[in-house]
Amino acid sequence: VELRDRTCVFPWCQRPARGCDKDHIIRWEDGGPTSSGNLACLCRKHHRLKTHGGWTYAMVTPGSYLWHSPHGQTWHRDRTGTTDLTPPPVEPPER
Repeated sequence: VELRDRTCVFPWCQRPARGCDKDHIIRWEDGGPTSSGNLACLCRKHHRLKTHGGWTYAMVTPGSYLWHSPHGQTWHRDRTGTTDLTPPPVEPPER
């Protein structure tokens, strides 16, 4: 998991994976296995934010994650970095 992720997988975080928690993407209590396909590296700050702050994420492919904030924003995170997928706000038409 550390070799795959290299860093905390939260958007824009660069904390080295060796100092991170291993987070169950699908909670263990909900039947998520303790295996590399269900674990990701999160630094303690982002692990707490995910667990208690309303953030969610899913593994798209090994090492590629789709994050959702509690405010409706979406990001894709992989080895190349973070990509904001949130659509820009739409201006109402002028009358």
